Amino acid sequence: MTELIDAVIKTRKISAEIAALALTKINDISEIELHKKILSEMSTRAEIFSEGWYAPPQGGVSVLFDEAPFERLLYGSLRDSKYSPDEIHKFTKEAVGGIYFSPINKEAKTLADIGFTIYRGKNTEIKQHLKKTYDIVHKIAEQAKVGVRFSTLCTYASKLFSDNNLKPSKRIILNSDQKQNLNLGHSIPGIALNDQISGNSFEEIKEHIRTKRINVVDTEDFEIPSTYAFTIESRLEDLTNPQMPSASWHFMVCFNEGEKIILDDFKEIFKVAGMDYMNIK
Repeated sequence: MTELIDAVIKTRKISAEIAALALTKINDISEIELHKKILSEMSTRAEIFSEGWYAPPQGGVSVLFDEAPFERLLYGSLRDSKYSPDEIHKFTKEAVGGIYFSPINKEAKTLADIGFTIYRGKNTEIKQHLKKTYDIVHKIAEQAKVGVRFSTLCTYASKLFSDNNLKPSKRIILNSDQKQNLNLGHSIPGIALNDQISGNSFEEIKEHIRTKRINVVDTEDFEIPSTYAFTIESRLEDLTNPQMPSASWHFMVCFNEGEKIILDDFKEIFKVAGMDYMNIK
């Protein structure tokens, strides 16, 4: 199990390195151009497959840019073809970008998704909104402990959002449970003893991930084991200022025999993207 958790941590760092390399020289770059840069960087890393598991979008990579009123960032699902990367939308000075991709470690067969929001314009309110939402999603990850139920994490998150005048952006319901109100992420298949990934091909591994994830939703009473890994993610809107964009952040939480680590790996990404205002350590 230790080797699998180590693989998750290392692969997440690779994801962050790929993002930082792809985000160099991106003035006025189009969605499709940055999409190609990310896939190109992924193809150079021997440790991971050349495409991500969550597809569509093409290659398991999503790039969305938009200027006010930022409607393109209010997607229900990245699988919707209207949100495929295109040549029209570009990272202009006042554009906000949403980036997500989903690498898989070839040997360990574990995923290491990464998702974040970029902005380097002059609007102080947008900068404050991005920093605030980043901190809020991180607080949810901090709340995770061995033995805590996924539904309990969702209850905590709902109150945290309400107390801070935030709401999750619309999201398509993942299953037939219509009582589900909040989705905060999903497990990383292949970590638990009863969830080993048997296939070796990209398609076999991708299908196992797609079908065997346990979703971090408010109707799921799964309790976090002492060795486990899962994502904590959310896209958040400001209830008091609808002019703010939906801000997306994607963390990973790992437990190794009870020892916890939160994976963010955004420091270099923010540096390259000109986002010093995020001020993370």
